[in-house]
Amino acid sequence: MTANSFDQTRGNSPSVIKQGTAAPLSQNEATSLCIKAARGAGMSWGLAEEAGFAAAWLVRHGIDGPKHLYSHLNRAQGRPWSDLCPTVAPGVWQAPAGGALCPIALGATLCDFAALPEGITVGSPLEIGTVDHPLLLIPFLAAITETTGLQFDVEWSNSIVSLNGGSDGLMHAEAALDGKQMPIKLTARFGKPPPPTASGVPKISADIIAILNTLAMRTTVPSSEASRLGAGSTTTDND
Repeated sequence: MTANSFDQTRGNSPSVIKQGTAAPLSQNEATSLCIKAARGAGMSWGLAEEAGFAAAWLVRHGIDGPKHLYSHLNRAQGRPWSDLCPTVAPGVWQAPAGGALCPIALGATLCDFAALPEGITVGSPLEIGTVDHPLLLIPFLAAITETTGLQFDVEWSNSIVSLNGGSDGLMHAEAALDGKQMPIKLTARFGKPPPPTASGVPKISADIIAILNTLAMRTTVPSSEASRLGAGSTTTDND
C-alpha cells in the first residue's frame, strides 16, 4: 500500500482505509492477505499459496484479485475441498461430485499436468466441467504460457476469449467471467505471447480487506493458560 505496512493477521482493516473507501494493495500485501484468508477458509497451505499467487497476479494486471478470491471462498465454504478438485481424464476434467470446481485447485492441477497427455495439448481441446469464478484460472494459464510457449483460448456459452498477451483479452475475460459458474473449454496453440499488461493498480475496498482479515484470523491460535506459561526462553543468560 502507499501507507505504512500492517499485520495481515489482525482482525481489523488498516487504519488508513476508512469504512466504505478503497485503497491499493501492493502485490506482497495482496499475496499475504489472500494466502491467510484462503487458509482460514479451509484450503491447505499449498492451495492457499496458489490462491495468493492468483490474487496478486490479477492485482498486478489491474484487476481486483482479492475481491474475486473472497467471492469464490464465500461460495465454496462448507463444501469438502476434495469435492472441489478436478478428476483428471484425457480430454475431460470435472468435479468428482458433479459440482463446481475450485479455480485455484483446477489451475494448480493444470500446471502439474501441463507437460502430460492428460493436460492441455495442441489440437486437443480440454472440456472442463462447471468452474466457479473461472477468472481466477487465468493466472495459472499465464504461468503455463511462460513455461510451455502455448497460448490459450477460453470458450464458454458460445463466447471465446484469446489470452494473447494483450490487455483487451484480459479485460474482456473479467467482464464476462466475473462471479460466474460455468463449464469451459480450453484450446491450446503454439506461439508465446508477451505478458498481458493493464494500466493502473486496482483499489481494494475496506470491506473486502476486513472480510479477508476475518478469514485470516482463523489461522491464529487463541492464547491459553498453557501457551502463556510456555512463552519465553526456558534458560537464563546469567553466567
